[in-house]
Amino acid sequence: EFTLTFKGTQVEGKGRLVDLSIRGCSLETDQIPRRGDILQLTLKMPNARPPVDIEAAVVRFTQGIRVGMEFLRINEKSEKELREFVEERLAGQKATQEV
Repeated sequence: EFTLTFKGTQVEGKGRLVDLSIRGCSLETDQIPRRGDILQLTLKMPNARPPVDIEAAVVRFTQGIRVGMEFLRINEKSEKELREFVEERLAGQKATQEV
């Protein structure tokens, strides 16, 4: 469980990340953006990892306080950090299931 901040032309705020993949995420927030909004995101990664900056993400859905985002543009360094984090989590889940 970790947090993120987001900023667009009409809205900015903080949220709690509830799902994460290499291509997008879903979050819970009090500041609900509109479907189709393009936002900049900063994911505060756990375990003293550097933050991941998403240069552009589009809001694909909103449902109550939950917002689904698709990543459109991410710099190479942040993409590498994100990919490593997601792959580590997936490997950990697989190891747990095999026990």
